[in-house]
Formats: sequence, C-alpha cells, structure tokens
Amino acid sequence: MVPATITRQFSTNVEKQAIGLRSSPNPLPTIGNDFEVYRRLVPLVLSGTTIHLNAGFMPPSNLIVHQALSQFNNEALNHPSPKPEWKKTVEEARKLVGRYIQTDPSNIAFVRDTTEGLGSFMHGLDFEPGDNVVILDCEHPNQMYGWLSMRDRGLEVRLVPTHSDKPFAANASTFAPYVNDRTRAIGLSSVMFHNGQLNDIADICTTYRPRGIHVLGDLTQQVGFTDINVESLGVSAAAFSLHKGLNTPTGFAVLYVDPKVISAIDPVPPLVSYGGVTTTEDAEVSDATIQFHPNARRYEHTNMSFSSAVCARAFLEFYLDFMGPKNVEKHLYELGDALREVCRDLDIGILGPEERENHSPHLYVLRLHDGRWGSYLRKGGVIVTSLRTGIRVSFGFYNNTTDVRVLGRILAAGIKEGLEL
Repeated sequence: MVPATITRQFSTNVEKQAIGLRSSPNPLPTIGNDFEVYRRLVPLVLSGTTIHLNAGFMPPSNLIVHQALSQFNNEALNHPSPKPEWKKTVEEARKLVGRYIQTDPSNIAFVRDTTEGLGSFMHGLDFEPGDNVVILDCEHPNQMYGWLSMRDRGLEVRLVPTHSDKPFAANASTFAPYVNDRTRAIGLSSVMFHNGQLNDIADICTTYRPRGIHVLGDLTQQVGFTDINVESLGVSAAAFSLHKGLNTPTGFAVLYVDPKVISAIDPVPPLVSYGGVTTTEDAEVSDATIQFHPNARRYEHTNMSFSSAVCARAFLEFYLDFMGPKNVEKHLYELGDALREVCRDLDIGILGPEERENHSPHLYVLRLHDGRWGSYLRKGGVIVTSLRTGIRVSFGFYNNTTDVRVLGRILAAGIKEGLEL
C-alpha cells in the first residue's frame, strides 16, 4: 500500500534544521511520536524556514499525494486508455469517504467544490415567494451568497445577528426567533471559518427537521480534522471540499444528501449530466421522462478531476488506516491547548468558545488586529491567514509543539517591537 511504503521510507529521517528550535528552555509537552513520523511526509515543514499554520486555507502537500500524482501521470503517459481505471478509483474513493463520514457510498456525489455542492442542493429545493431560509450573519460566503442569489425568485434570507461579547456556538435556540412556518431551510457551517466555533448541528437538525425544515451543512472546516458521523448529525445535505483537512488537490469535493430527502422531494439538479441519470451514454434519445439516480448520484457529472480522485483515495487510506480521525482530532486539540497557553502568557485573546465541545480542534483566531501582524509573521516564516477578525492559526497533522513555541517567540518579539494587541 502506498502510505505504508512512504511512511517506512521516511521514518528514519531527522529534522536536522529544526534541532536548534527544539533546544530552547521550557519546551512545551511533546505530542505523539507517530505524528513526528507523519510530519516527515511534508517536506515544506522540514525545511526549518517555514512554520505552516494555515491548513484552514490549504495545507502544504505531502509525499503521499505526490506519489499518487506521479502514479496518475505515469498512467496518463503510458496507458492506452486509463480512464476506465480512473473511474474505478473514483468508486474506491467514494467508499473511503463513506467509511469516514459513516454513510452508504450511494449517498455521496463528487462535485467540483463546496460551492457547487451547496448550490446544487439549494437550487433543487422548491419554494414559494415569501418562503425563507435562515443563516448566521457571519456565514461563509459559499453558503451566504448562494442563498442571497435566490432572492430575486422571492426567497427571503433571514440573517441571525451574532455580534456578542460572550462567545457561543450556535444551536437550535440560536435560530428559534427567526424560524416560522415559511422557513424552508437553515444553512450553517459546522465550523465557522472566522472564529473556530463548532456549531451544534445535531441539535439544530433534531429540532427543525421534524418540522419539515431542511438543514444544509458546510463541513469543509471539519472534514479531515475531526471524527464525523454525518448521519448522526442529521443534516438534509452537506458539502465539503477535500483540499483542506484531507490534503487533496483542489477541484474535488463531496455533496452528501440524506436519501430520505431525495425520495421525498425528488429534486432536479441545476445541471443535468448523463452521469446523473440511469440511462447509458449511448442510449437512444427519446422524449420520455428523465430517470435520475434515486440517490445523491443524480448531482454528479461523468467527468471530474480524476487526478484528484487518485490523490483522495491515497490520502484517505493513510488518514483512515494509519493516522485515524480520532487520533488526528486529539493531536490537533492538544496543539490548540499549547497555543492557548502561549497566548495566555502573552495576553493575546483567542476568539470563540474555549470549551473543546464548542470549538474546532484545528482553527484558532488570535485577537490581533494591527495590520502589520500579517507581514511581520510572514517575514518570520510563519504562514497564517489575516482576517477581519484577527490572525487565523490553523493546524494540520504535520504540526507539532515546536511550531507553537516558535510562533510564540515571534509574537513576543512583535509585541516588543511595538505591534499592537
């Protein structure tokens, strides 16, 4: 298996250029020796010059994906007709995704990105002018603009205000004042990209889905960073990209749809491909009723990013069979605890709830609003995202407490030089 070969190959490597960073006094607790081995699969972080704390935007690639791409390119060069094999790889990747999010593979469609997945479900819903959907006023643009674009068809978009001095994670009560008998759907990211809050989607679904209100989840900032059971969440549908937590190249994402929703509303996809219908490519054209697949596959196009599918299969095998979702989640939460300790010592606040059950394991936004912080960190080799809400630090499986310690030193130096908190 590819992951085992690569892991053995690099398990004896030593981060020679990082030894100096590890030798400082009062080191933070070390975390999981296995993750130190996995770290060696990411050449960029072994350089000793880059502290990559930006997995929430896009992680650096790794040798598992690199080898998968090499395999794909070799097949493209030398195989007379590789596409049928790549289609088999797509199905293997589908089974692995289903295993990870704990649902039947038939409930999964591969789409281009989260935007396409969310939009496919939105535009498959029927509604009357005056019906409404409810979202948080800080929702990710993928979800927000998708709903807002439907206002000219008579859909009301209700925004729940979230400005509050007290951090909170959204649950069913958050939406209660804004939901009525004309509410068709609630749209929500499971993890908010701007502050790391982990919303209680299961509570929202338990409360509102029995009332005929759909819940559309964006799981992009959760997938690959936590253990997930999508059926326990109870969403009508959910979309997520694989290029963040699951380290796959862009252009490959997932749309999950509850099969009960498909059977109840029989939605027509906004774009119809013969990959979404039950007839074959060379079937005789007729004016008969289109027979869509009776599951999420109706949203899928026949051609897709096969190179990304090859990478997704390889990394999912590594993620599920070697690292383990629960182990990754624990590793990331421990890194978050180390970051909180550093920030407390420097009197730097972190947005969002402190409790683990209400906060993502990997994504932390520091209350640093001085516009100079972004460039200052980049000059120090620290890769983060600058947001309106602060500096976003987001961990990947390849990070360790040395990265946190180095970040702390650079932050302390910046404060000393006069950058404002």
